[in-house]
Amino acid sequence: MTVIFCLKLIGEWLTRRWFGLLLLGGLIFLAGCYAPVQPVAPTPLASPLPSETYGPKVIPFFTTESDPAQIAILKTLVTDYQRLHPDVEIDIVLASPASRGRRLLTALASGADLGIFEIEPTLMTEWVEANYLLPLDDVVKAIGPDDYVAGSLFTHRGQVYALPYAISVYGLWVRTDLLAEAGLPLPTTYEQVLEAAQTLTQGELYGIALPAGQNIATVNYFSTFLWQNGGDYFTCEGQVAFGQPEALTAVKKWAALARYAPPGFTTWGYSEQIEAFLRGRVAMSMYAGRLGTNIADKAPELEDRVTVVFPAWGPEKVTLGVWSRLAIAAGTRHRAEAKAFLQWLLSGDRLLRYNLTVPGHMIPPLKSVQAMTVAHDSPYVTRHADWLRSFNEWAAYTNHPAMNMGSIRQGRFVRSEVVPPWGSAVFGTPGIVDKMLQQITPSGRDPEAAWQDAVIELEKIVSQWKAQHPTWQPPEC
Repeated sequence: MTVIFCLKLIGEWLTRRWFGLLLLGGLIFLAGCYAPVQPVAPTPLASPLPSETYGPKVIPFFTTESDPAQIAILKTLVTDYQRLHPDVEIDIVLASPASRGRRLLTALASGADLGIFEIEPTLMTEWVEANYLLPLDDVVKAIGPDDYVAGSLFTHRGQVYALPYAISVYGLWVRTDLLAEAGLPLPTTYEQVLEAAQTLTQGELYGIALPAGQNIATVNYFSTFLWQNGGDYFTCEGQVAFGQPEALTAVKKWAALARYAPPGFTTWGYSEQIEAFLRGRVAMSMYAGRLGTNIADKAPELEDRVTVVFPAWGPEKVTLGVWSRLAIAAGTRHRAEAKAFLQWLLSGDRLLRYNLTVPGHMIPPLKSVQAMTVAHDSPYVTRHADWLRSFNEWAAYTNHPAMNMGSIRQGRFVRSEVVPPWGSAVFGTPGIVDKMLQQITPSGRDPEAAWQDAVIELEKIVSQWKAQHPTWQPPEC
């Protein structure tokens, strides 16, 4: 009866404990039923697991860079680092760009250890305010703050929270052979771009690829029209600037050029542009350096018939620059080890090797590594060093709608480091800008009417956000 009673108690006890203490606790309890009770030292439930104490220190590394060459070199670099630091394990986790923000936010809110991860521009400020990110000023100091390209670091309230590994700089790719056949020069003004697009739109060939789907590509590309014509979405003090005449000028210029884009472009994002240019369906396309590597890999017959020029939509010299940045979760278990790996990966030869997986598209954020890139002896760089030099030079003229609020001041480009805190509500998908452009084409709505509605929506979002955050003050511009 005593044994049966003990076993019954064991069953009740098991329902209240996890499997990790099953065997040890059960045996101790059963032994007490057969023998005089002896004092037993309690098991410390809060002690680290053996793998945490004696095994390698595991650091998750979330990335959306899924290109096979990029994954291969990243794995090689991780192996090199782990050979130098056998007590550290870097766990590469692939995430899609579409699900990255939602997936990471859920994990952060639940207290999961995210380690190192890529962070979306529209979420940076919110995540800093929520104390999700670890300050990285000491890593910047170790790498060398003067080596960073202006505007590359994400700083909020005086501290760095995200480090760049590359910037994608956007230029206008053009078919030089088609321009020459039509007797047209390389376009350096909007009027020349418009003339080329109109002239070269014949039969199955269209003048330009211009995405207008409900996606970030549409917002980003239109933003270059806005900035180059002296307009902006907001001032750096947080006032809506989109209602100024310069913004309407940009809308009308975009609409005029969109007449020479292929049918179906109102559903396009980034990838459709590449495909259209490689197939010879369009004569011009705005894109970063990845289009060049795709030409070399998939349409080498075009290599000598293509070049890239600075996009010309208006008089001000400014283009789109999309920074790819890495952050460290504030709650990560191994902070020092995560910082050490990030410092090693994002400097010197390691950064060079990673950026050269897509040369010209992944422009290094360090000036020293930019110089190493154009001097590299790979076949692609040797053939197209002029393309890489152009992108390196244009990095100084880059801007981003969700990262640089109020960079156009009195019609001139002076990059602001102020992040619009309501950016996710404005530039998300679907957003105000892509909705406005889709009303204009193919719906045929009057550009001014669509623009006026967009201004009202912007003002409403900003007003609501400020009402919910009455103590907010913009950082110094």
